[in-house]
Order: sequence, then C-alpha cells, then structure tokens
Amino acid sequence: MGRDGVVADGGRGAGDEPGRRSARELFLGGEPVPARVVRPPILNSWQRSRLWGVDTDRIETPYDPGLDPHSKLSAAAGPVLDRLAATLADSPMSLILTDAKSRIRERRVGNRDLSGHLDAISLAPGFSYAEEFVGTNGIGTAIEDGRTACVFGPEHFSERLQRVSCAAAPIRNPTSGRIIGLVDLTSWRATASPLMVALVEEAAADIEGRLLDLATLRERALLDAFVTGRRGPGRLLVAVADDCFMADAAASELLGPADHRLLRERAAGLARGGAADLQLQDGRSVLARARPVEAPGTGGNAGYVVEIQVLPARAPEAAAPTAPPQVRLPGLAGRSPAWRSVVHRLTTLAAAGRWTLLRGEQGTGKLALVRAVHRQQLTGRRLTVHDCAQAGRGTAAWLRGVARALDTDGTDTVVLRHLDALPDTAVAALDGLLRAAADRPGWVVALSAPRDQAAGADPRPARNFLSEATLPPLRLRPDDVAPLVPVLLARHAGGSDVQCSEQALRTLARANWPGNVRQLEGSLRYALAHHSGPWIEETDLPPSLLSHAQHPLTAWEQTERDMIVQALLDNGGDKSKAAKALGISRATMYRKITGYQISIGGPGTPG
Repeated sequence: MGRDGVVADGGRGAGDEPGRRSARELFLGGEPVPARVVRPPILNSWQRSRLWGVDTDRIETPYDPGLDPHSKLSAAAGPVLDRLAATLADSPMSLILTDAKSRIRERRVGNRDLSGHLDAISLAPGFSYAEEFVGTNGIGTAIEDGRTACVFGPEHFSERLQRVSCAAAPIRNPTSGRIIGLVDLTSWRATASPLMVALVEEAAADIEGRLLDLATLRERALLDAFVTGRRGPGRLLVAVADDCFMADAAASELLGPADHRLLRERAAGLARGGAADLQLQDGRSVLARARPVEAPGTGGNAGYVVEIQVLPARAPEAAAPTAPPQVRLPGLAGRSPAWRSVVHRLTTLAAAGRWTLLRGEQGTGKLALVRAVHRQQLTGRRLTVHDCAQAGRGTAAWLRGVARALDTDGTDTVVLRHLDALPDTAVAALDGLLRAAADRPGWVVALSAPRDQAAGADPRPARNFLSEATLPPLRLRPDDVAPLVPVLLARHAGGSDVQCSEQALRTLARANWPGNVRQLEGSLRYALAHHSGPWIEETDLPPSLLSHAQHPLTAWEQTERDMIVQALLDNGGDKSKAAKALGISRATMYRKITGYQISIGGPGTPG
C-alpha cells in the first residue's frame, strides 16, 4: 500500500486498539488527534467522511441491481477469485470484487456468521461502499487514495463497521493505468491477518494479467467480426467498444467525433431493440442496427458491430432539404441540425394531433420543448402535465386526474412526464385509459428516458404512442450552446444586459454537459452571481468547467479540483502561489493540474 500500516497485530499490536478508539472519539468530538496514534491515511479518510456528512451510526448506501455480471472485469477476475476462495475456504474471510465506483459485484464467503453480518451492514452485491456513503473502509479508501488500503476495526468511521477489518487493492487497466475495480478481503476484527494485504495485492496483479490477455482476445474478435461483416450498397460498417472504434472508408468520411460518441452510447440499445433511425451531427439520417460480438472464452461482449444505412435525402415524390427549416420557439434556441430536426418533427406531430413519445436524457428540456411547441401550434388550448413518477403516492387519485384530462373534447394537450418511472401498480390502469382514448384528436405526449438508458423495456402504456422523437443530449449538439446562452442569461439576469466573453463561450461550448441544458443554466446562474461588469469572463464560470478530466470524478475529487481551480484564479494563474496557498508542493500542484486537465485562459500563467 506504499505500506504505511498493517491490518492487525503485525506491527501495531492489539494494545493500540483502545488508543485508536479514543482517537476516533476525539476526532468526532472536534478535538485534536495525536498523529502517533492514527495513521495519516486513516485520519485523511476520517476528514473526508466528515466532509461528506457520513452517519456514524447507520449504513445508508445506494443499491444498484442492474450491474452487468458478464463485464470484462468479472470475466478476468473469476478464475482468480475461485482460486483464492478455495485457499481461504476454512477461514472466516470474505472475498469481494468491486468496480471503480466501489459498487460490489461479487462476494465469496464460506462462514455463515460472517455472511450474515456482511448482509446486515450492506457489504453485499449491488451496494456501494464508496467513502461518501459509508465512510472510512478498505474499499472506498483504496479508491480515494488510489492504492492498497487496510482498515482495522476501530479505524472505520462508522460504528457499524467496527467488528470487521479489511484490506483492498486496486485493479488497474493494463493499458491506461486507470483503476477499474478492487479486490478486497474482509474478516472479523479478531481474526484479521497482516497477510491480507499481500493476498489482495497478488490477486489484483493476477487479475490485471488476465485483463491484458483477454483484451487481446477481445480486440481480435472485434476485428474479425468487423472484417467479415457484410456490406451492401449504401451500407457502412463500424465496430465499437469502450476503448475502440473501427470504421470502413465510407463510414470514416461520413462520421464525425460526435457521431462516434453517439454510436458508442446507442450500440447496446440497438443490439437489444433492433434497428433505429438516428440523426448524425451534420443532420443526415441513418438507419442503424447492431449485433454483439462475443469475446472468446469469457462469456462477455468484445463490443458491437454496427451496420449503417444512409437514408435518402429525397422522398420519391420531391426533394427534401438537407436540413429541416428553422422553426423559432418562444423561450428556446438552437441552430444545430439535430435541434432543428426534432423541433420540425414535434411541430408537425402537434399540428396533426399525433400521439408522441419524446425521449431524452434528464435535463435536456423535453417538457420545456413540448410546452413551447404547444404554445406555437395549439394557441389558446390548455396543457396539463401528469408526472408518472408520482403515481405511486396516490395511484387512484393520480389516475382520475389523467382520466379527466383525456376525457375532454380533444383540444387539450396532455403530457405524461417520466413514463419510464411509472410504478407497476399503475401500468395496467394507465394502459387501459390510453387505449380507451385512442380516437381522441388532441395531442398526447409521453416523456421518457432514452431507450438504452431506461431500466428494462418500455412500460406497456408506451405502445399507445405511434410516433416517436428524440431530443439529443447537449454534448451531441455543441452548436446549440452559443444561441442558448443569451436566452438563459435573459431569463436570470433581472433585466440587465449581461453577455459572455468569447473565451467564456468557447469554454461553455467545449464542456461535456452531463446535466445537459439544466446544467448549462445552473452554470450561468453561478456566473451571474460571481461576475462584475457587463461581461461574464471565463474566470466567472464554475470551477468544474475549467477542468476536463477524462474519468468520472468522485465527490472528493470534485472538491479537490474546485479548490485547485479557485486557488489558481485567486492567484492570477500563478501555480507556485496557488500551491503555497493550498499548502502543497509545486510538484503536487502540477500533477493535479495535469490529472484534472485544468485549463484557465487569459494571460500567461507563470509557474
């Protein structure tokens, strides 16, 4: 672990336990903690746990039942875990595999009492043991520190974890070096052994070796499927995986970087749900279908081969424009072909009263778009919104409200929000209401997550919507950021004429926007609260936008990144002064800036 501690008596002795317990009590009481009693990694972890507000008396951690049991990590780790589990069969120890987010994927334990206790503290498949949820523990602390971690009973932040000790070692991608998971050993506190550290580090190294071997097999299988894939007139072929993209000459010419990302995101959904009509960055439409490629000897996927057919730009009877006509909607803005296409499609469907299923990620503005289309196309008519996610709080009353809205003269617009979150108790009844109102002439719209992000198949009521449209995420239509900014600023600037500088606009345009338009709006509100004068500069934007890290950041990493960005801003970009202000070395500052890919424009930034 850069070994600055052991699991149990090897070097620190059981006699130290009362000292560590009293040190934890001092820490929780806000008193100074003697450095000689508590190891630095543990004290740092306690501080992070307190920052995140972890409860010391309860374990409340999220559960995700949808983890893929056939992932590359599980395939590589399986034989290693089997071998180690056989070695430890007679020991009161649990062997655990997690992913990079500290979510438990597998658990092997032969001791009934220990198994029952681990269930009681949610140390079981599907639960997350990230520090932000359960505090100091081998799994979450190893992820935060990026190295092997061991935590002896009283060193745990949570009182519920005091009866066990654990050691966890990171598993790294052999090519990128990024942490992709952990292997952990957990035992009763009294039976913990200093050998646990050596065992988990050896197991992690063995898993990394198998990952390297399997990666070669996956790449070869994906390449073979790509080379032997069938191509026909107007049909292009690409192969995609998490870290790989292959395209034939015609596809390379057709597809841009945003299209590569779109195909990666949609490949799994296409393989499950059949062909789909996708819109490329340049506005052209393609019919795409995908099939999974099996990785030999692993039972998992090597990736997907995607066949693309370019749809004709001309209908049989007349020429179609290369991009839909610009339709201006009140309170909204956009100029990308993808935006123009979805607006054109929705206005056409609204005018015709065609029941529509509108898909899109959270924060893309689906409801705002439907409201704007309604105001433009259906002037004077009423619009009612019914949130399917709230149907479970009073199912009968909620269904009565939907029935009243549908049972009008057909001129009202009815919106069913969060259709993918409809509880099982309301599925059959809502489906019946929609089927009974099928001849209703007004516009009925359901809003849902993208097909490949929804949990499982669409709920049965979705089949009542014969027309479908998709509002692409903001990261796939960066050209819409610039026209959106003044609209959103006007919404929150209180009448003042505030504008973004060119540098600030460039920073906004290149952001990834996982929260979509909602996140952009929040960022502009932050900037309005921090700017001075008539212009919003790059330095007024949230610190997160000045960093372009290539992996999802933990809550602690986000806090650390924001502190570094703020220190750079406070010191005019001078890295040495910023490092001194934070109490870290200049070498550490440079390493953090590189790791988080922090970029701050403007004048030169001395080192």
